[in-house]
Amino acid sequence: MTLLVTLRGADGIVVATDSRGTFGDPRGVTAQNDSQKKLYIASRYSAILTAGSGELAAFVMEEVLRTIQGTEGITAIMDATRNLVRARYGDWFASFALQPIPSVPAPVRPDLGLILAGYDVDATGRPTDQRIFQLMSQADFAPMLHNYGFAIAGIAQYALYLLNRLYERNSTVEQLRALAAYVITETASQDGKVGGRVQMATITPTAGCQELKPEEINAILVHNQRRSAGLKDSFFREA
Repeated sequence: MTLLVTLRGADGIVVATDSRGTFGDPRGVTAQNDSQKKLYIASRYSAILTAGSGELAAFVMEEVLRTIQGTEGITAIMDATRNLVRARYGDWFASFALQPIPSVPAPVRPDLGLILAGYDVDATGRPTDQRIFQLMSQADFAPMLHNYGFAIAGIAQYALYLLNRLYERNSTVEQLRALAAYVITETASQDGKVGGRVQMATITPTAGCQELKPEEINAILVHNQRRSAGLKDSFFREA
């Protein structure tokens, strides 16, 4: 499984994911691999996160990145990505059901989910509006617009709870980097289907889309440990 997190802020967007792939039926014994790539820089002002079948996502993303090369603006990138992925699924899985049908033993298309985040651009190529889209194989990759500030996919229950309590739209990118990392590591502490190293990138009008280095993410995680300890101390400290 996986956890994808995308957060919109006052000065940019943060995208983050774990690195764990889970093999086998989650209701039984499973195996894990913590080297899955799930974050792709799509253009100067956009990024794509992947969930579902890791190997299929890796193959699809190679073609997506070739197809959208030179394209800017997250809406245009979403349209091109949707058209390509939907065409491939129509070719590969034409006779497969979109989702399981009770009492019908028909093959089901493998899950593939994409979160696309970034900026649209004006005629001069300057970034304008922040937008977050989601494409899911279960919905035949119909475009879904997340207009409430964030998007999550995968093991979402803990993340949704935390974001409903902690997320603020006017947060800075620096604050949202910490929050995105916290949501992923807290979920990993409760559900073994999320784990491995955190992958993260920021998208801003000035610097564009930049993936954080492992040492930068480690520094955020260390700071978050102090935040978490402070939260616990403040709860048990007498007023």
